[in-house]
Amino acid sequence: MSQSDQIRDDLSFVRDAVARRDRSPVSFTAPYYIWAVYVLIGYALLDFDVLWAEWFFATAWIPACAASAIAQRFLAAKRGECDRTMKRKSVLHFVGGGFLAVAAVVALAWCVPAFRGEIPGQVAVVLFGIIYFLAGVHFDRSFLWLGPVLVIGGIVVGFVPHYGWSALGIVIAGGLCAAAVISSRRARSLAQAEQRP
Repeated sequence: MSQSDQIRDDLSFVRDAVARRDRSPVSFTAPYYIWAVYVLIGYALLDFDVLWAEWFFATAWIPACAASAIAQRFLAAKRGECDRTMKRKSVLHFVGGGFLAVAAVVALAWCVPAFRGEIPGQVAVVLFGIIYFLAGVHFDRSFLWLGPVLVIGGIVVGFVPHYGWSALGIVIAGGLCAAAVISSRRARSLAQAEQRP
C-alpha cells in the first residue's frame, strides 16, 4: 500500500468517526436523573424547611457535580472518546453559568433589601432556565424546551399559594427524566439506523 493510499484511508477513518460522533446525541442518562433527584429534594425542602433547603443547595451540588462528571467520564471511556474541548465547554457552561447565576442572586439579595424572600429563588430558577436553553443550543436539544419550562415555572411559582416549590420541583424533575428518555431513544434510533445496510 502506498503512502497516499494510507493517508486516504486514515482520513476516511477520521471523517467517519467525526460524522458518527456528530450524528449521535448525548446518549447517557445518569446526569439527568442525578439532577432530577437534586431538584426534587431541594425544591421540596423550600416548602417545608427553608434553612435545610439553603444548606442542601449550598452543599449537595458538589456530590451531584462529581457524580455527573464520573458518569460522563465512564461514557467517554466506553465510547473511546476524549473530547477535552467539549468537556471544558460543558464545565464552563453548567458550572460557570450556575456559579454566576447564584452569585448574582446572592449579591442582589445582599445589596437590595427589597430583593428578599421568595424573589431570589424565582430569579435563580429563571436564570437556570436560560442556562438550560443555551445548553439546548450548544449540547443537547432536549434542553431547548426544558429551559423555557424553568423560566415559566420560576415566574409562575410566585402565584401558587401552597407547595409551589414542591410542584415546580416535580415539573423540573419530570422534565429532566423526560429529556433523559428522549435522548436515550434518539441515540438508540440513530444507532439502529447506522447498523442498517
